[in-house]
Amino acid sequence: MKNIYLAVFFLLSIVGFSQFNKNAPWNTANANNTATTFNQEVQNFNEFWKTRDKNVKGSGYKPFKRWESIYENQLNDDGTIISPQQLWEVWRQENTLKQSRRTSSTFALPPSNWQPVGPFTHTNTGSWSSGQGRVNVVAIDPTNPNTIYIGAPAGGIWKSTNSGTTWTPLSDELPQIGVSGIAIDPTNSNVIYIATGDKDASDTYSVGVLKSTDGGLTWNTTGLSFTGTSNFAGDIIIHPTNNQIILCATSAGLYRTINGGTNWTVEQTGDFSQGSVRFKPTDPTVVYATTNNRFYKSTNTGDTFTNITSNLSSSGTTGRMILDVTSANSAYVYVLSVGVSPNYALNGIYRSTDSGSTFTKTSGTTDILESTQGWYDLALAVSDTDANLLFTGCLNIWKSTNGGASVTKVNNWSSPSSAAYTHADIHFLQFLNGKLYCGSDGGVYVSTNNGTNFTDITAGLQISQFYRVSVSKTTAGKMVGGLQDNGGYAFSNSAWKNYYGADGMDAAVSQANSNVYYGFIQNGSSMYISNNAGNSISGSVASPGGIDGNWITPLRGDSQGTMYAGYDALYKLVNGSWIQQNITSLGTGNLESITIDPSNDTIIYVVNGTSLYKSTDSGLNFTTVYTATSNITSVAVHSSNSSIVYITTSGTTGNAFKSTNGGTSFSVIATGLPAISKNIIVHQGRNTENPLYVGTSLGVYYIDDSMTTWQPFDTNLPNVPVRDLEINLEDNKIIAATYGRGIWQSDIPVQIPPTDVKFLSVNNPTSTINCGTSVNPQITVKNGGTTTINSLVINYSIDAVPYSYNWSGSILAGANQTIDLPTFTTTRGSHNINVTVTTAGDAYNDNNAGTTPFYVNDAGTVGVINSFTSASDELITINEGGNGWTRGNRTSGLLNTAGNTAYVTNTTGNYANSVKTHIISQCYNLSTVINPTINFKLAYDLELNWDVVYVEYSTNFGATWNLLGSMGAGWYNSNRTPNTTGTDCNNCPGGQWTGTNTTLTTYTYPLTALNSETNVIFRIVFHSDEGVNQLGANVDDFVITGTLSADSYKMNQISVYPNPSNGLVTISTGDVTLTSIDVYDLTGKLILKQNKFNSNNNLTTIDLSNAAEGIYFVKLSSDNNSIVKRIIKN
Repeated sequence: MKNIYLAVFFLLSIVGFSQFNKNAPWNTANANNTATTFNQEVQNFNEFWKTRDKNVKGSGYKPFKRWESIYENQLNDDGTIISPQQLWEVWRQENTLKQSRRTSSTFALPPSNWQPVGPFTHTNTGSWSSGQGRVNVVAIDPTNPNTIYIGAPAGGIWKSTNSGTTWTPLSDELPQIGVSGIAIDPTNSNVIYIATGDKDASDTYSVGVLKSTDGGLTWNTTGLSFTGTSNFAGDIIIHPTNNQIILCATSAGLYRTINGGTNWTVEQTGDFSQGSVRFKPTDPTVVYATTNNRFYKSTNTGDTFTNITSNLSSSGTTGRMILDVTSANSAYVYVLSVGVSPNYALNGIYRSTDSGSTFTKTSGTTDILESTQGWYDLALAVSDTDANLLFTGCLNIWKSTNGGASVTKVNNWSSPSSAAYTHADIHFLQFLNGKLYCGSDGGVYVSTNNGTNFTDITAGLQISQFYRVSVSKTTAGKMVGGLQDNGGYAFSNSAWKNYYGADGMDAAVSQANSNVYYGFIQNGSSMYISNNAGNSISGSVASPGGIDGNWITPLRGDSQGTMYAGYDALYKLVNGSWIQQNITSLGTGNLESITIDPSNDTIIYVVNGTSLYKSTDSGLNFTTVYTATSNITSVAVHSSNSSIVYITTSGTTGNAFKSTNGGTSFSVIATGLPAISKNIIVHQGRNTENPLYVGTSLGVYYIDDSMTTWQPFDTNLPNVPVRDLEINLEDNKIIAATYGRGIWQSDIPVQIPPTDVKFLSVNNPTSTINCGTSVNPQITVKNGGTTTINSLVINYSIDAVPYSYNWSGSILAGANQTIDLPTFTTTRGSHNINVTVTTAGDAYNDNNAGTTPFYVNDAGTVGVINSFTSASDELITINEGGNGWTRGNRTSGLLNTAGNTAYVTNTTGNYANSVKTHIISQCYNLSTVINPTINFKLAYDLELNWDVVYVEYSTNFGATWNLLGSMGAGWYNSNRTPNTTGTDCNNCPGGQWTGTNTTLTTYTYPLTALNSETNVIFRIVFHSDEGVNQLGANVDDFVITGTLSADSYKMNQISVYPNPSNGLVTISTGDVTLTSIDVYDLTGKLILKQNKFNSNNNLTTIDLSNAAEGIYFVKLSSDNNSIVKRIIKN
């Protein structure tokens, strides 16, 4: 492997300035584009998009923004992008350093042992365009059809020996390798050539052609090598009978070698990198090739070429051109041509039947591109057994059975459950051994029946390009991150879930509830929420006022679960909406990062370019505390000392710095970081040596207080960019999000103190819905030290009301202890319990506390209609995304409630987009009810087949929910699901109300199937999508009806009067013999208890004369039953 560097930059030196794909519309639109720096390229892009809609699918906006986010911190001082030569030099130096470490006893660096976490495979739990990682090219071993190779734009080359069942990476030792072309020697399949770099989106730049002679175990350079950042390589082919002749299509011309890669010659000038090169089947002396706008033919094995123009689209009207041939008829050549910037519209499919000498345009005119992104991805494949069967790819795949005269659409990018699904953006199509292979932005797919079905064989390919990752504070087994092309990925129970689509960006696991995941898409335009660790989308929140943040809009949560986002200001998530938090200026433009002090939620740092801002009042007021010499790429605060702050800065001369005065001044931490981008810095707590880690564009570096220089911390870690780092101290892991090789984790150095108590969890109450106002709290703690713990002080609060409990016992080192706290009573609604445990001599205080939100519900009375008129009729409402159900009345429109109070999705105007909200009923014991039914009134005006209302029920306190009923008379008007015909109804569970019925109508459904259940909760769900909105929905007069059993009937006959009263209340018990009367206030505090009664004609009086005015709850109990009544004292 040492040979790679020695050869790569001295055999051929082709240098160019940095530039994104030259065929991109903003480059071709500016014929005078002389951009030589990154910022000039960005300016050209921004100027182009001033008058265009970036939100159009396939517009080309996203590929550039991805590129911009990769390279904005990888700049030299002159503004140019770091070159492949610079990266490879750093890689060479690091390899030398590794060798020194192996033979030296002076390095005391803690060992790293990076292991892959994935995703290797995934389950689609909510994405509208499920995928795992982009694939540029596929190749098959010519001597073994079970051996497949794929090339990824930033994940290198992979090999499968079992037709794609399992995969092995072959280029992890190489620095930042992308692959766009693969060729296997037809006489010796151990000889493999790869064309490096990402020819379509510039995710990685090309270093030329590399060669392996041992099946991909090691790689060496060839005579074709690039050192600059403007060169790309694409198709590479080997002569079928002379393995010394190889042609490679590059941006610097069409290259040929006649000695197996030792020497290369430019046989035809032009940009061939996104074109095609093919030998004529049965006659390899004929070679066809395309640049972006010209077709060439050679009749002497590529020695010379002739530009063929006969009946093809002219060079001046062509923006990209690709070709394919077929062994079914070697005289056939097909060309797919698209137009020029800015629309890149279809020019047509052209066919030659005379080996490429003349062409005829086919009669098909259907828009098979469906976008303006033909410059980014374009594919063409002709069957190797039927010369008239061809497939094209751009946004989706299209098929022609008559040589292009007519076409039919094979699949749709937003229908991931369809049999022919492939992820959007088709980069590769080719028939190989009778099978059609597809490489797209989501993975690699194969069809064995000419496109009727595609099988996803991406499983096993860890090629995901992560922007960010967030890891639970309680376990390294829960995390969420954002992927280029492939949306939000959630990890729990050792499995990955793709829970939303688009480009996934910054993400967060709530520190208050590790099952709650948040994730942005590009520009922060929407945030998707999962309340079940990614098993489904629970809701979404739109950006504030529809504004855009940065491509990677920052997202952070504090220790209490409060979420913050950075747009043009700092925003806080309040009741499902973003509300601006800061009242002082944070400069112009968007914020780039948010950091919350891990030991003090009130201290928040934000970054805008070179400026570091600090707030000490939870983000209300900020001051500029520091200005760096280049952009600040990350900020970290010491885990237990708020005065110590760390930053990294951009560029090859950027560095890692430390402040000991709260960010006012900084100094370089140490030498040893290479001259590449420093993307992220993190501090490891609970360790007196203060370990620090920096993620760079070539791995991770480490330093602690015992060291004087940074050292690589990268054993087993591929040489890829590390975009984000997170540390989980409970499992002692560091987690790295890489751009091209997914998620990795390593052990970190551990210090175990003599005394350390860890709060682990609140076991009760849980985040489900507790049926009953009496709660028995229970927690679990752990002895993280080396000595026995004999006593604890437990301070906890319920809705900010403080309590304290002293525990004594024995907790051995390393053992867990479950502790029951005193019972408390509270009222129906949402609550929070906060717990802090301490013990004498505790070493760490950052692991002592936790908080859990919980819901308390009470028993509903069968036959009693809830008209929602008074405050005491208020039910629990839960908003999973956006603002939702509220008790109020509408004053105008078709859903006007005419002064009647009801639950409404919105009191004025139209409902919001991206809302999922629930009305939670009381708890019903249906085991004592004969023929129970659910009844309520509903009026609605919803976007048909996109926005819905439906009812669910739970028999396990809200842990799981089931759809109640199906479409039919008196109930739902729709049974659509996301899998039915069409691409709508993504929010449809299979039974729902959708469309319009503005008449308040009573709906009824029998509950006989639930007759044995003692605690049934119902919820009415409203779910809107991200687009069109209408008036909404009203719900009123909710009731469970049925015939009560004798005992329940008697309890329901108890009456309490007068109500409201002045404090003297009479209870008429009828035939029931009471055993106790308990009266609670709104906080759940017991204010009166009676066990003895002076009953007169079954009448009992209670006296609340000394109680304050307000609402109270009277619990009336007999030997067999109980009931709760609400009373009001005036």
